[in-house]
Amino acid sequence: MKNKSEAQIFLEQVEKLDSIIKNKLIEKQQWKDIALGITANMDGERVQSSGASDKMANAIIKCVDMEAEIDSLVDRLIDTKRDVIKTIEELYSPTEYNVLHMRYIQHKTLEEIDEHYNKGDGWAKVTCFRATRHVQAILNKKQM
Repeated sequence: MKNKSEAQIFLEQVEKLDSIIKNKLIEKQQWKDIALGITANMDGERVQSSGASDKMANAIIKCVDMEAEIDSLVDRLIDTKRDVIKTIEELYSPTEYNVLHMRYIQHKTLEEIDEHYNKGDGWAKVTCFRATRHVQAILNKKQM
């Protein structure tokens, strides 16, 4: 498997954070469903032990913790997205900028980008590769 360049990793971090947030939202909903499911079982019946209420409290705590984690990840996503966009805006070529924006910010496939530009298969891949090399040069300058 080919090693990814620093520029590819830099560009892909937006999509990764977006995926993490989506999965955390699913996890939060699962904890919420557990809490609601436990409370539904308690309707009108006396519970002999505090086991059900402990489970409900634990599920609610997990849900609140997930919310705080999601808020933190959203803040990180906003900052990361801003940094990636600012970097690709430094590209000289408007086409390279557009292709990278479509690919890494809008999460379009290479095929969708080919279609958008009315180009043949592989055009977006080549353009994306070339633009990524230019992003690497920008990142290298920033590290100096």
